[in-house]
Amino acid sequence: MRRLLWASVLAVTLAACGTKPPDPPGPVIPAYRGLLATPPQLTWTCVIPGCDTTLKVKVASTVNRRVAIKRIVLSEENAEYTVTPSEAAPFILGAASDFSVDVRFAPKSAPTSQRLNLLVTYTDASAEESPDRIEPGELSIPLVRRLVGEPLMEVSPPTLSFGVVPLNARKSMPVKVTNGGFGNIALAVDRADAGTDALIVNLPVNAALVPDAGVDVPISFAPTSEVYVKHAVQLGSSTPGVEPVYVQVEATSYSTPRLLVEPEERAIDFGEVPRTMSKQVSVRLANVGGQTLNLTNVSVRDLSGNLKVTLPGGMSTATLLPLQRLTVDLELDGTNPGIVDGALVIQSNDPMRGMLEVPIIGTVTEPRLQASPTSISWGVVPMGWAVAKPIELRNVGYGTLTIKRISFVGGTSTLYSFKNLPALPATLPREGRLAFEVEFRAETAASFMGSLSIETDDAVEPFQEVTLSATGGTCAAGCPISHGTPSCSTGTCSIGACDTGWYDTDVSPATGCECQEIGSDPGEFCSSALNKGTLSDSSSSSTSHTGIIHSENDIDFIRFYGQDNSQFLSDDYDVRINMSSGDPNIMMCVYRYDTGNNVNECYLNNETCNIRSYRNDGDLGAEDGAVYYIKIFRRPNTAPTCTSYTVYMQNG
Repeated sequence: MRRLLWASVLAVTLAACGTKPPDPPGPVIPAYRGLLATPPQLTWTCVIPGCDTTLKVKVASTVNRRVAIKRIVLSEENAEYTVTPSEAAPFILGAASDFSVDVRFAPKSAPTSQRLNLLVTYTDASAEESPDRIEPGELSIPLVRRLVGEPLMEVSPPTLSFGVVPLNARKSMPVKVTNGGFGNIALAVDRADAGTDALIVNLPVNAALVPDAGVDVPISFAPTSEVYVKHAVQLGSSTPGVEPVYVQVEATSYSTPRLLVEPEERAIDFGEVPRTMSKQVSVRLANVGGQTLNLTNVSVRDLSGNLKVTLPGGMSTATLLPLQRLTVDLELDGTNPGIVDGALVIQSNDPMRGMLEVPIIGTVTEPRLQASPTSISWGVVPMGWAVAKPIELRNVGYGTLTIKRISFVGGTSTLYSFKNLPALPATLPREGRLAFEVEFRAETAASFMGSLSIETDDAVEPFQEVTLSATGGTCAAGCPISHGTPSCSTGTCSIGACDTGWYDTDVSPATGCECQEIGSDPGEFCSSALNKGTLSDSSSSSTSHTGIIHSENDIDFIRFYGQDNSQFLSDDYDVRINMSSGDPNIMMCVYRYDTGNNVNECYLNNETCNIRSYRNDGDLGAEDGAVYYIKIFRRPNTAPTCTSYTVYMQNG
């Protein structure tokens, strides 16, 4: 330590004088303290079973002190590695000295993802404390297996058929698993999933396959009950990155014939087949039993008249040996449009199911358009009015109807126009509906004819027309105001007055006074509020009111008295007010005037506004009685609608 310090000071002094310093006496010791491994890691390139390679690492002291080597071990136990140091630990390593360790690698199976290190634990060998004493430490030397290439698991044959195996017997058949990859990576065959207790996979012990090597893997069928097995047995590997392989296995232990329809006996679905077109679907009839299956009749049950079944060679009967199959062709001939609801009927000597019916479903499509109405007459429309009439389109056929285009036929007056026309093309399922409006604007006192065309994929009538007729007239010739009195004072047909209980909500004379009040109309001031009486908490009284905010400035006031019948050590008082309406712009305000008695005066105290739900829970021992005023109104600057509201009131 003193020698290094002296050399540093001398170098600085001579450099300042422009003179090259002499080399320091003795060996040059690195600036870090501890042990140094050369090479820093051990790497093996022969990594498959049968390899046997020993590599050497030199461990040198980097300090000018004696070092106590406490132990030399692997980071984890591994029987494939043998560690032999040149001197058995523990021992004392002299200052600036070294020793070596031989590490032998003799793999017995495919390499795993385990990471190993050779660990050398050390400390200062002196018992005396000093400034240059080294701290305890551990040198870690990685042991690396140089893996190159890619393993690939392959199996042959890919299918096994055990045939019929009697109950409690056992039959074994082998498959060969090979490593079809390349490089020096061995493949472990150490995982299996048979999927059922009746199948047993006998995996080899410590099977590690180098590229192009293979091993036989026996698969056994050992039924302990009557069963049919058709399963994909999975064979896998713990070697990273290796995909599993599958062996399709079929076997049966049934002692009698058994019928199976493949795909399994869910409904045979033809989907949608256009009329005049046909579609074919094939299914297989399988005998999964241990005795011969006699098919005495194979037919279809079909009220639609669209289905037929065909067996090979035109047969209607057949015989199937164990695990034998027969393909049956089903054809849906789109002759009659409609829903297909039939069945494949199979009669056989299966003792469990002598007759089996497999549902057959589908649709022979022929979408049909029905326009309603087929003609529209506005009659006489006063000049200045714009009147809309609805048209509904409906798919009364089978399958999906596509509405391609809706347009006015050439020559139709421009006073006709569409309203609420949906985006096209549009589709309608069976019985699906679509509506829009045609509006006529009366600008001239004359008659106007026209028609509109609807283009669809209706195979029978792809174009349908709706005729239009309207006459523009003067107010003097006629001013029809429903539920009101007409006025022609300005020369234009308008609403003079509405009948009692009726209102012009949409501000359109063409619809007249179209909105009728429900029941009695509450006053628009708290002094004229509709009184719903007293709601007592002890009897959980409740009431409700339904009304309409028929115009932009209409207000309804409702009131009731929430009575508090105090009870010893209890209080049932709980006033709840809730309002519901299909119009989101209708709201309410609630005002509460605390009083022990029902009073007639108007007190708009304790306001809670712009709500649809209100609650006032009572306090134990206190007088909670109060008069409640409810104001129902429309949000400012929102268009009125003839939509009702209902207020629910309850106490207790």
